[in-house]
Amino acid sequence: MSSLNRLQKFVQRNDMYERRFEASQELALEAYDMLNQYVFDNGLDPCPITVRRTRGYWGLCDGRIVDDECRVKEITLTKRYPFKAMFINTLAHEMVHQFQWEVLSNERMEQGKAPIMSHGPSFYCWKPALKEYNIILTREY
Repeated sequence: MSSLNRLQKFVQRNDMYERRFEASQELALEAYDMLNQYVFDNGLDPCPITVRRTRGYWGLCDGRIVDDECRVKEITLTKRYPFKAMFINTLAHEMVHQFQWEVLSNERMEQGKAPIMSHGPSFYCWKPALKEYNIILTREY
């Protein structure tokens, strides 16, 4: 039997559904690295991640076009979540948007098409890969 990787161990922790989780910058960066490695095959360029109190959203991926290239300026995550699993679900959600923006949108622009960051088919195609880690991909975050 093979051993579990770091992301598998992280999402199987007993504290994933304990109430009132407060995110930290350090944990956000660690979780980003694990998701990038195991889900996105290190296909995402590291981007700034800010953890702070927000109003009206759990997470946000801020994409910009700079010098005719789609780049993510920042991923913002709220500081407080009902439980840790919601934090990891939210981060994964924003990383899917980062993939859409930095990978798919640049490919689309080379073909003369508009950039994309949506909750359509290119978003939900990540659902099976994330489900392997008990991470729920939904548009709600």
